[in-house]
Amino acid sequence: MRKVLIIAGPTASGKTARAVETALKRNGEIINSDSLQVYNCLKILTAFPTDADMKLVPHKLFGYLGYQDESSAVAWATLASQKVEEALEHSSLPIIVGGTGLYVNTLVNGISPLPEISSAVRNHVASMDYEELCAKLYKADPGLIGVVTKQQHHQMLRAYEIFLKTGKSILHFRNLPRQVFLSNVEYEYDLIECDRTRLYGRINARFEKMLDAGAVDEVRCFLASIGYTRCDRSMLFKRYRIFNAIGAKEITMYLDGEISFEQMKEIATLNLRHYAKRQMTWLRHHIPL
Repeated sequence: MRKVLIIAGPTASGKTARAVETALKRNGEIINSDSLQVYNCLKILTAFPTDADMKLVPHKLFGYLGYQDESSAVAWATLASQKVEEALEHSSLPIIVGGTGLYVNTLVNGISPLPEISSAVRNHVASMDYEELCAKLYKADPGLIGVVTKQQHHQMLRAYEIFLKTGKSILHFRNLPRQVFLSNVEYEYDLIECDRTRLYGRINARFEKMLDAGAVDEVRCFLASIGYTRCDRSMLFKRYRIFNAIGAKEITMYLDGEISFEQMKEIATLNLRHYAKRQMTWLRHHIPL
């Protein structure tokens, strides 16, 4: 049976190092499944692999999109399945590594097809007041109440885009037969578990390391390159997926003079710890032990 290895774990748990070590031992090719490392910007904040690591073993699906491009689980899974097949043809072990559970779940289990959304609809939805959007969506589609929550920001936007495009609930499309990306493969899982206290210490240390490596200048230069002004901030955060990188919003607020440097660090590391907690909950429910 053709094998595919999936290395999973919360942020800062050491997935990248484990992937490189495993690839060297088992003739592996690393395939990125982090939804932010697909972008070619903010490489410090997204913990992009080092040039040295990328020279040691093949790395696929890193940095192939610009900040203005859209990424989705389906688009990624389509490309990832191609890279898996290529690796298997080379008699290499495909190693899927990254922190985006939805991407991995889509590749492994398939996904119900969703309609394509035009940039006009997407921009209109992004410009809406978020609370108003949620109220309108729940009123038009009460079946979503309790299924997609306000805290699931991206899913709410996606559900409203689909409703505007088709007049149908996203739940209608989720009930359609799933699109399958890979067949005749056996998945092997390497789940990196970490004591919460130790993990939170690693998160704090890694964010400090990112700051030392120039994360603030990285965000400053990126904002300058896109002609950012403070009045654009709300739209910027909604429109560009790269701003889901924890630290990007917080550093932008610091550069705008809204919070202090210490407040920026405190908020960012707190958000990283919350994110890690959500990842661990997801992994416990989806990764076979």
